[in-house]
Amino acid sequence: MTTIISRVFPDKASADKAGDRLIYRGVPARDCMVISTQDDEKLAADMDAALIDDSAKKAYAKAVKSGNAVLVIHATYKPLTAATIVRETLAKYDTIDVGDVVDDYYVPDGPRSAPRVLGNHPLFLTVRPKRTGYRGRPITPGFGFRLLSARKERTSAIRGGGFKSRMFWPTPLLSKKQRKKSVISGGRYMSKSFWPMPLLSTKERSNSVIRGGDLPFSRALGWPPVA
Repeated sequence: MTTIISRVFPDKASADKAGDRLIYRGVPARDCMVISTQDDEKLAADMDAALIDDSAKKAYAKAVKSGNAVLVIHATYKPLTAATIVRETLAKYDTIDVGDVVDDYYVPDGPRSAPRVLGNHPLFLTVRPKRTGYRGRPITPGFGFRLLSARKERTSAIRGGGFKSRMFWPTPLLSKKQRKKSVISGGRYMSKSFWPMPLLSTKERSNSVIRGGDLPFSRALGWPPVA
């Protein structure tokens, strides 16, 4: 819904000032209109375009002819609570009372008339014979294809149910062979091919890196461990 709110101001300058204040507060500029023309035809057209209520048109036209200006606001959803913002803002300005007129009311949103592709064609996508008139047949039979097709259950996107990978990869995707512990044929470990010694040793662990015991390296040179 859109709320049409209109007020009469002493002159165009004061109406423009109030409109600029509403735009500053978030009301779109396209929704703020100032009517101040002295031309009768343009004045009537501007009031119709602004959706001014019929009860206010005569009083507004008389006020504009006297040098006043009419500010019309179309308060929509932008910003939120736009109608409340407009009413509170306009209440702070000195406006002119033109009598008992409708200056605040709701109008439904949407176009006044639905657009039409063809003026006298019943339906756009139908066959209309020239002599027999409209028969209500769909246009698709004229192109030779059906509207609906029976759905078939498929497990593959390829015709015949094949897998795409088999078209360029001849080997099976999955193998049933027993899993190996080594990637080398025969189960050998890769390290044994260049390292002849065993990877693990069963000898007793020594407390010293010096062969033959756990004495410090300094004693082998005859030095006392502590000076």
